[in-house]
Order: sequence, then C-alpha cells, then structure tokens
Amino acid sequence: MTENFSEKPRMHYIDVNGLAQMFGVGRSKARLMMDVLPSVRIGSKDYVLGTKLGEYLQEHGGIPIKWPKRHR
Repeated sequence: MTENFSEKPRMHYIDVNGLAQMFGVGRSKARLMMDVLPSVRIGSKDYVLGTKLGEYLQEHGGIPIKWPKRHR
C-alpha cells in the first residue's frame, strides 16, 4: 500500500520577508517579531510555521516587540 503525499496538508513556513509583507512593516521590525515568535532556524534563516503564528496571535492578541535600547 502506498501513500499519496499530495493529499497531506503542506506546512507553510514564513520567513522574515514574509512577516514584513504580511504585517506591512520593515525588515528590522519583522526581525524583532521573529525573535518573539516560536521559530525554527534552517541554515542561516529563521522561519515560523503558519499555524504556529495563528495560534500565537490568537493566544496573545498580537506580537509584542521592543526596540533595543540605543547606545550612545
């Protein structure tokens, strides 16, 4: 018996550029968002699973970010 993999749901991974586009923010703010979200690192890039992003937003009502303190 063989399985048909096309019938299984595909996982949707979102990178920093995808977050920036999705929320209408720049890469810097999207990078800060990625640091808060439950993400995985593959190679040198971070990704968040689309379902995990939805769960996080439902549970927390948003993505709290804080700009790092400026050093002078």
